Amino acid sequence: MSGIAGLLRFSEQAVRRNDLERMANALRPHGPDRSAVTVEGEVGLVHVLMRMTPEDQFDRQPQRGVSGATITADLRLDNRGDILMSLGIAREDAVAWPDSRILLTAWEKFGDEVWSKLRGPFAAAIWEPHSRTLTLARDHLGLNVVMWHKSDRFFAFSSMPKGLFALPEVPRRLSEEKFADFLVLNHSDHATTMYRDIFRLRPAHLAKVTRSGALVERRFWSPAEIKPVYLASDQEYADGLRECLDRSVRRQMRSIHRIGSHLTGGLDSSSISVLAARALSERHERLAAFTQIPRSDFDGPVAEGCYADETPYVEAIKGLTGNIDVTYMRNDAYDDFAELERFFFALEGPVRNPTALGGILAIARSARAQGRRVLLGGVFGNSTISWNGWSQTVDHLRSGKLITAARQWRLFYRLSPYSRLSAFHRLIVEPLPPAHMPWNVRRRRVPPWHNHAAIRSEFAAATGVETRAQRVGHDFLYRARSDERERGLTPVDYIGDWLAAEKAVTGVESRYPAADVDVVSFCFGVPPEQYLAEDIDRSLIRRAMWGLLPEMVLINRLSGAHCADWYEKLESRRVQFAAELSELSTSALACRAIDFVRLERALKAWPTGSWHKSQVGEEYHFAFTRGVAGARFLRWFESKNSAAEFRTNGNSRAQYARAQ
Repeated sequence: MSGIAGLLRFSEQAVRRNDLERMANALRPHGPDRSAVTVEGEVGLVHVLMRMTPEDQFDRQPQRGVSGATITADLRLDNRGDILMSLGIAREDAVAWPDSRILLTAWEKFGDEVWSKLRGPFAAAIWEPHSRTLTLARDHLGLNVVMWHKSDRFFAFSSMPKGLFALPEVPRRLSEEKFADFLVLNHSDHATTMYRDIFRLRPAHLAKVTRSGALVERRFWSPAEIKPVYLASDQEYADGLRECLDRSVRRQMRSIHRIGSHLTGGLDSSSISVLAARALSERHERLAAFTQIPRSDFDGPVAEGCYADETPYVEAIKGLTGNIDVTYMRNDAYDDFAELERFFFALEGPVRNPTALGGILAIARSARAQGRRVLLGGVFGNSTISWNGWSQTVDHLRSGKLITAARQWRLFYRLSPYSRLSAFHRLIVEPLPPAHMPWNVRRRRVPPWHNHAAIRSEFAAATGVETRAQRVGHDFLYRARSDERERGLTPVDYIGDWLAAEKAVTGVESRYPAADVDVVSFCFGVPPEQYLAEDIDRSLIRRAMWGLLPEMVLINRLSGAHCADWYEKLESRRVQFAAELSELSTSALACRAIDFVRLERALKAWPTGSWHKSQVGEEYHFAFTRGVAGARFLRWFESKNSAAEFRTNGNSRAQYARAQ
């Protein structure tokens, strides 16, 4: 896995090599093992490499193909064998081919049809010298990321903003609108970033940029294109899912480093971990799993339908599987706020869930200490392998399948805490209005984001929070939606940024077998009734993993309360928070955006209990922590800009003095 960057000038002026070297130096945390640049007249490409797969030892990007095209790519090609077969190349003849060479060879043969054929995360740039065209492409779900900036004179791209800011011509200006969206939890706009005039290529999109400055973007894949999957029986659907997921797990285990996994008592991570352990057992190896749990003897209350400690479920999985070694990470062992600024530097953006940051970094570092630099996880499972199936009910109603809709409604109120009427409203009534319906049609006195966002009302109004949410289809009321499953494939705009930053900080790569496009296609292709078959919610994964997971995991309908003792850690920082708020309120930018009056009031009215209640959780777990972390990001941004301005002004003065 790598970092990429490049520069295309629209005039006859050649790209300067030192510009590319600055971009490469900025991206070195994302590729510490090798760095190279290439210049071809008006275009230059950058590649920095972090070796993760066996074939990475042969990677010499930027690389030129037989057609003269040159590639720089951040990718892991999980279906190498399939692509080689389509090229008529035997696997044994391509042992020393890095993934980038296979991709470039396939692109030279198939053109832009190749992007939908790829499996695994990728962000790629290809310069075609005959047409003088630069092609950018990003994987189906946006697991890898590429950003760009365009002016009248040039087009520049980079894995992360730091690569762009290495160019003196690219301004570093905060997008206050995007920061406002961050505070109110609107992450639906994948094209914009935290910086003005810096844009992301959206997932499943490619862009063409010509030397004249024309830019055309189009989508190369959509879940709507997935073909139906018809099998003969319920058992065949379950077997098909297990086989498809097992294949995804195995091909994502290609690594020069040992494999680990995130493991909880949930269906997603446990299914993936068990399949990985089974694959490793064939090589007489063991799987190292990492599980986050509360402090020892924690017995605090949790929300209804949740449990605090994963240990009983994980121990049952460990006992049944036989070759899993578990490292338990206690939540009180690390400070979630201690490394915010370091992560800002890697992410170049604010941290959405600061109370989870410490655990994420601690698990990755523990894994690396054990030589496990690849961690498999269950992210994206809720929309694929363990979809609950409920959003299909309104579709059955619309298509006239009244009996099916009624049966699923009855099942929903039996399994949920809702009454019959509330279940009907949630399952049938809420999805019917359009998603962009304004929140104030219900004559609410305060905007719905007020409960969980410490944003000043004046800042929310000035940045057009409501208008922008309607434009991208974000619903602040979080009503049930018939398209929620498809939207769950790209749940947040910053997923690629986050994974890149996490890997740069820890050197550990997270991989998600449930995000494999073949798994997505199978799960979206099977009849939706399979997910509620036999009157069981999440029925397909429960049937698929029968015999591989313990019964107590398969029948469990509770959810793990992540970091259940989060409030105890906040309590221990109360004095620090008071001093920190006083310091942060000296920032003019933070004062314009963050409601410090609310944060100080929350600090003074600290609860003595009821932390598991939604109202208390929204105020302290969301509004307070995100408000503090958001203010710290703004202070960090101001300090970075001040330093950059000093360097720029200093260089300008030195150049002026030399000229005189």
